[in-house]
Amino acid sequence: MAASGHASAATPQWLTRPMVFVHGTGIAFWAGALLPLAFCWREGGESAELALRRFSVAIPYVVAALVAAGLVLTVIQVEAVPALWHTGYGLLLSAKLVLAFALLALAGFNRWQLTKPALAEQRGAQRLLVRSILVETLLMVAILGLVAGFRFTPPPRVLAIEAAEPAAIHIHTPVAMADFALSPGHAGAVSASIMVVTGDFGPLDARGVALRLSQSGSTEIKADAYKPGDGTWRIDSLDLPAPGIWAVAIDIDMAEEQVVTLDGEVAIRPATGW
Repeated sequence: MAASGHASAATPQWLTRPMVFVHGTGIAFWAGALLPLAFCWREGGESAELALRRFSVAIPYVVAALVAAGLVLTVIQVEAVPALWHTGYGLLLSAKLVLAFALLALAGFNRWQLTKPALAEQRGAQRLLVRSILVETLLMVAILGLVAGFRFTPPPRVLAIEAAEPAAIHIHTPVAMADFALSPGHAGAVSASIMVVTGDFGPLDARGVALRLSQSGSTEIKADAYKPGDGTWRIDSLDLPAPGIWAVAIDIDMAEEQVVTLDGEVAIRPATGW
C-alpha cells in the first residue's frame, strides 16, 4: 500500500511513502482492535481487563502517529485550502475529516470517561463501553468506505500538475510546418510558443509569424510573435476566455508577398477553480 496510489506517488517520496505506511498501519491497528475488544467485554473477566489496559496504553501513540501522518499527506495532496470544496477529492476528504473528528471525540470519551469505571467493574460503564466501541467500529467502516473513493478521484496536487501542462499541436504542410504550444493549456492567461521549419524539416528563416485564435461565439484573437533568439517565436501574453476547441491559424511571412498559413485546432482545458 505504501508503494502505490496517489499519495505514495507524490513528491518527495522519501516522505510520502513512510507517511502512507504509518497512516495505514495506524488505521489497521486501531480498526483491528475494536471488535475483539468489544467481544472481550461482552464476555467479561480478567482477559477483558487485560485487553483494555493494553489497548489503552498503546492507542494514544498510534493515534498521534496516524494523525500526524494524515496531516502531512493532506497538506501535500490538497496544496490549497479552497480545493477542499472545489474538487471531488477535497469533498471526499472533507467528509472523511468530519467522520474522523467524530471518531476521535468518541475515542476520547471512551478513554477518559469509560475506561477507568469499566476497569473498576462498574456494570453500567462496561455496557456503555461495549456499545461505544461498536459505534466507533461503524464510524471506522464509514471512513474506510470514503477512503476507497480516493483511488477514483485525482487529488488537487495532480489536477494542478495537469492544469500546468501545455496544450500543444503539430501542423504539417508540404511548404512549412509548426510545433505550437499554449502554456498553461487551460482557459485564462497563457503564453504561446511556435517553432517553424520547412515542410522537409529544414531551417526556415521567416520574416515574421502571426497567430490567430478563434472559437464560435468569441472574438478572434490576433497577436504578432517575436523571436527571442532560441529558435522559436513567442507571444508572452494572451487571454483565452473559454475552454474547448479553438481554431489555430499561424501566418508565416516567408518572403516578399509569400505568406503561408498553417491551420489546426487545439483543445483548451477549463481553468482550475482554486
